[in-house]
Amino acid sequence: MTAITEQLDGARNVLLAGPSMGGSREVCQSLLAEQVAAPSVLFVSYTQRPAACVDRWERTGETARNLGVITVGDGTADLDREDVVTANVSTPSDLTGLGIELSQFLSEWEAPVVVCFDSLTSMLQYVSFETAYEFLHAVTGQVQAADALAHFHIDPSAHDETAVAGITSLVDARVTVGEETTVRTRDIIE
Repeated sequence: MTAITEQLDGARNVLLAGPSMGGSREVCQSLLAEQVAAPSVLFVSYTQRPAACVDRWERTGETARNLGVITVGDGTADLDREDVVTANVSTPSDLTGLGIELSQFLSEWEAPVVVCFDSLTSMLQYVSFETAYEFLHAVTGQVQAADALAHFHIDPSAHDETAVAGITSLVDARVTVGEETTVRTRDIIE
């Protein structure tokens, strides 16, 4: 997976396009652990409980300076570990609340911060594409301003090509996981 992270050199916001199971999880772990040493790691999850997110990080074998999980929806943010900061946004369509929680983590933690947003496909079940696009435009700007790294999971088979292309326009690179994993980047504007 190191070859993928090397191709992403300089990319702050990455779209991870692929099915939720299979190779996407392996690429996710690579994006979490191989881009920077001893990062603060933040998961934003519509689909998993905090314990599952922490387990995903621990499988990398790396050390995190800080570890946090924002759960969205009916899930609970409870986790019986003092070394993990958790938060919950109870309403999946509350992107304002989610943005506030995300912003708080990014402003309180020192760089490098790595964010795993799982998943845009789930988020788009609760809000319109236009609302999601505006939210992601703001979030990718926050990630850039915080000198953080983020990747956003999406299952492209669950959306039309126009929606996926619109979201791709907001990021610096797109990693597509399939029979062959491909990396497509755009010039990063300094």
